[in-house]
Amino acid sequence: MKKRVNYVSLMCLFALFLGINANAQTIADRITKRDVQPKAERMPNIINKLLHDEYAPAISPDGRTLVYQSNEGGKTWEYYRLWHSMRDTVTGFWTTPMPIDEINADFKQGDIYGGPSLSYDGKTLYFFAKMGDGGSEDIYQSTKGTDGKWSKPEKVSGGVNSGEYEGFPSISPDGMFLYFMRKKDGGSSSNSGGAESADKGDSKASKYPSCYKLMVAKRKMDGTFGDATELPSPIPGDCDKHVRILPDGQSLFFSSTRTWLSPKDSKDFDLYYSSMQPGGAWTAPVLTDMSPWVRTTMYSYQPDMLVSVAPNDNPHVLAYFSSYRGASYELFTYPLQERFKPKRTCWFNATIVDSANGTKLKPTVKVTNLTRDPLSYDKMSDEGKFKTVLTEGNKYKFVLDLDDYESVTFVVDLTKDISEWECSKLVKMRKKGVLATVTVLDGLTNEVIAESNADIKPDDGNGKVSEFKKTGPGKFFALLAPGTTYTANGTADQYEPASISLDLKNKVAGDTINREIFLFDLSKIVFQNINFETARPRTLDEKELDKSLLPKARTELDKVHKFLTDYPRISIRIEAHTDDRGGDEYNQGLSERRAAAAKYYLTKVKGIAESRVETRAFGEKSPTVPNNSPANWALNRRVEFKPQIKR
Repeated sequence: MKKRVNYVSLMCLFALFLGINANAQTIADRITKRDVQPKAERMPNIINKLLHDEYAPAISPDGRTLVYQSNEGGKTWEYYRLWHSMRDTVTGFWTTPMPIDEINADFKQGDIYGGPSLSYDGKTLYFFAKMGDGGSEDIYQSTKGTDGKWSKPEKVSGGVNSGEYEGFPSISPDGMFLYFMRKKDGGSSSNSGGAESADKGDSKASKYPSCYKLMVAKRKMDGTFGDATELPSPIPGDCDKHVRILPDGQSLFFSSTRTWLSPKDSKDFDLYYSSMQPGGAWTAPVLTDMSPWVRTTMYSYQPDMLVSVAPNDNPHVLAYFSSYRGASYELFTYPLQERFKPKRTCWFNATIVDSANGTKLKPTVKVTNLTRDPLSYDKMSDEGKFKTVLTEGNKYKFVLDLDDYESVTFVVDLTKDISEWECSKLVKMRKKGVLATVTVLDGLTNEVIAESNADIKPDDGNGKVSEFKKTGPGKFFALLAPGTTYTANGTADQYEPASISLDLKNKVAGDTINREIFLFDLSKIVFQNINFETARPRTLDEKELDKSLLPKARTELDKVHKFLTDYPRISIRIEAHTDDRGGDEYNQGLSERRAAAAKYYLTKVKGIAESRVETRAFGEKSPTVPNNSPANWALNRRVEFKPQIKR
């Protein structure tokens, strides 16, 4: 008996050993698969509600804002509206989802809102909607205001909506390419038009799946989208839908039944991946289920679709997707395998200003992707700003154009190590000509003459004046062609007109020149007349001229000298007169000598340039008072000073 017990014990021990070893092998296999193939995780119950569809997730790049469509609160399965939830930055928990009331405000029973896609900056939400009986699905957009509320939905303008079914949009990170699906010619769209009854295994749906063309439309300069085109070979298959562009703008997921594992009469759509290679060609779509023999945990035997990726959702790059797991559609996350992760991006931010005055500019920007040319585009900048998303592994050429400014070209190279990326830039644009500013001033007070006028004219046929304008009181601006000369003229009521020369022979485009035109109100410049003794000076000898000047005359001449010194733009005209005693010829000569005496003092004694002193002699022809008394004769024996603008 004891011996038999020992045999039994040995047999039990052997069986236990085999079981433990087999179990250990199973655990090892499981650990290996988990390590290589991370597990798809169902999002928490606060998001996924029992017996309701949660569908088409759109996640912000930082992984903190989730927008999706759901039929929660509806009377039928087709009651799809847009919902959103926020993830707490501290706890990581999702907030209670709420419908987006601003967008859903006009929602009526029978309408369908779904397929959301968030712009990279989170300020624009794209989605499709079917509104009213008999209408087709179209793509709409809504923008978030500064108050955090979404605007009333509007149809996307341009060539996206054709009158046929268009749905499930996906916007590229730079906002320039809109991907979506369109009803296939001769094919069928969903019975419900929403999350698609065929996807959810609705008993009323056709046994055949709904198939679509995968489309893309490029945004034009005016902000609208151009005509949509089907994605090129090798992407199209017999039955595709739900294209989603990744945050790098050059790789995408879509759903298809193209393999023998998912025959066309099956409703099991699987996820496929394709990326744009240098040169612009797309790779052959790859089934995200890596091996046909060993299913990954991203796979289910029901449809998997509508991937949205949060590239900055550390510590992993998570894919959010919809999957049907028996009772309803639910949302799942999956840490992307390395081969499916989007490339790193940089949020490129350029500040664009006038090189001379720092004014914010709004040029057109041509962005050429030198690595993947199909991703090139033209775009209007904002006032003083240009923002876009650039992707690792690409080299970009930027060309900025603006009327009357020189084009600016620069290259941003993201093929380098990330530490060498330049994701911000200050761009200074130079005017095509010389920036000339002319200010009109009072020559006596140096104050601006507010009501003055000015003009600038070229001195030869090489000159060109553009953008001439008054920029403020007494201040004028013009853009002038360099390499020649111009004349600037200033005028104002009560003032003598004046001109200055602008020499731009040694100037180049972008240079600045600031000049002033001084105008004088000559009526405000008054000097006392100087008088002479009878018959003096007798000759033009300098000693005689000097002796003939009375002390009072010298005092007044000193005032004239100081004025001419202070205002070098003014010259003086000396006008000499006599009384009527004596002959005409004698009086004419006498007045000439008196004018010469005043000029002698200003030029020879005080050093004023002779070119600034003009003399004129009138003899007895212009008396200031009647020649009828000794007192009046003395007043008429005078020299007057008339200021002149130096030409």
